[in-house]
Amino acid sequence: MTARHDGLRKTALGTIGPGNVFADLGFPDPETELAKSNIVIEIDEAIEKRGLAHAKAARTMGLPPRELTKLLRGHTKPYTVDRLKELLSRLSI
Repeated sequence: MTARHDGLRKTALGTIGPGNVFADLGFPDPETELAKSNIVIEIDEAIEKRGLAHAKAARTMGLPPRELTKLLRGHTKPYTVDRLKELLSRLSI
């Protein structure tokens, strides 16, 4: 059972924020961080859906395998939202 208060939900395990973990953690641009995170999730799903091996997915996206690994682990700082969308589109072809 949860109780709502000021956009937060209190549960037995703690308080759940209003939907953007990056805002909850105090990131300076939480909306951009959330957008990047959602695109990376789409990238991961596209790789899985196409059944691509990690190295093949990296080549398809034009990234070194090491950079793809870092990206899929959440290291999005070097990327803009537009760049991530471009990488995702390369998997959609």
